[in-house]
Amino acid sequence: MYRFFVQPQVNRFKQSIVGYETLIRESRDGRWQLPKDFSAISLACQLTLLQRCVDTLKLKSHYLGFNLNRTQIQDPEVVQHLIHFQQRAFPVRLVVELTEEVCGSPKDAACVLDRIRTLHEGGVQVSLDDVGTGENQFSAISPLLPYVSELKLAMQNFRHDNNADAIPKALHDWRQISADNGLRFVIEGVETQADQQMLDDLNIGLRQGYYYGKPHLLFYRGELNRTSRIEKNA
Repeated sequence: MYRFFVQPQVNRFKQSIVGYETLIRESRDGRWQLPKDFSAISLACQLTLLQRCVDTLKLKSHYLGFNLNRTQIQDPEVVQHLIHFQQRAFPVRLVVELTEEVCGSPKDAACVLDRIRTLHEGGVQVSLDDVGTGENQFSAISPLLPYVSELKLAMQNFRHDNNADAIPKALHDWRQISADNGLRFVIEGVETQADQQMLDDLNIGLRQGYYYGKPHLLFYRGELNRTSRIEKNA
């Protein structure tokens, strides 16, 4: 059994939730866990779950993030299904979050660019996740920038690499890249008051992290009262 957990994305300066990232989980042995095999989860299953998220959150969320890697996004059927889904989901905006997986070849990179252009033309927004990590370095993603809507920087990645001292410069540099290209800039991994103050000082308003709310199971329409209680306690 699969369900989506969701984590809020907030606008700190407007004191509002602007979107949610969806994170798929599998029920095993009475607990919700990361799926053993993500490739075993069909796109049809994920889109059914995503539609239930839209039905539940459409009055609460502008954006709904959905993760894809570079292998998945190269499938033209996946791209067309996502475009059709966006047409049904409007006014909620589907944001495909492209992870930092490295492309296998220049041919793969060209295909990714073509698929992102197709999504853009079909009304689906694309976010480049974990910029500054893996494949999502500026030199690799610069051709994609005309066709994406958002950049996400994960502060936790720098901490995991014992490189936390590089966070302020990375924030400054990627904020400028976002501004130069007219893109939203979202910071992940906001965990402490010190993190919040650093982003306040840099005037970066869009944020995601445990400081604002942990991922939690999204209860569907018939379970909305329980959902409200979870969000209040997040």
